[in-house]
Amino acid sequence: MFDKTFLISMVALLVAIVLHELAHGLVAYFFGDDTAKRSGRLTLNPFKHLDIFGLISLFVFKFGWANPVPVDTGKLKNYNVGMFFVSIAGIATNFILAFVTAKIAKDISFSSEIIRDFVFYFIVYNLNLAFFNLIPLPPLDGSNIILSFFPEHTAYEVHRYNRYTQLILLVLIISGAVSKFLGMVIQPVFLWMVS
Repeated sequence: MFDKTFLISMVALLVAIVLHELAHGLVAYFFGDDTAKRSGRLTLNPFKHLDIFGLISLFVFKFGWANPVPVDTGKLKNYNVGMFFVSIAGIATNFILAFVTAKIAKDISFSSEIIRDFVFYFIVYNLNLAFFNLIPLPPLDGSNIILSFFPEHTAYEVHRYNRYTQLILLVLIISGAVSKFLGMVIQPVFLWMVS
């Protein structure tokens, strides 16, 4: 049976993940790609964004991910500009959510322990998602941000090896290397935000 703190943290993570993916879809739509909209992904419904392996990882390694929002780069008005903003949208959303939540929390005294716990985990998980996705390894957003500065065919060639880079990413997660990296960069940012 899961305890209360675990359930609160999972809800906070789920909200952060859904808003991350929704941001990708909305920005893609703004730049001319309606793929996410036609796929029913421009929604806050978490069931539309869940990924089975990401969900399993969430419960096993306490770290998970969502099903990436589909993007048809051929529909973007300008590939390089569009891909840059689509790729950075989720990361920027997570950073902004963490920052705004931290600043609001400084000025409010929460009487509910549940709300206090949710706010704490919401900040932490938004920072986790932001920094995790900055890792420049396909298929993470960090790699797409870099690839947005190159011709579209370059991204196509790189993403042909996604199965291998996903395996490398999985090894890094299981080995604890990702957790160590995230802990190292998130702690000072968290302390700065809540100070």
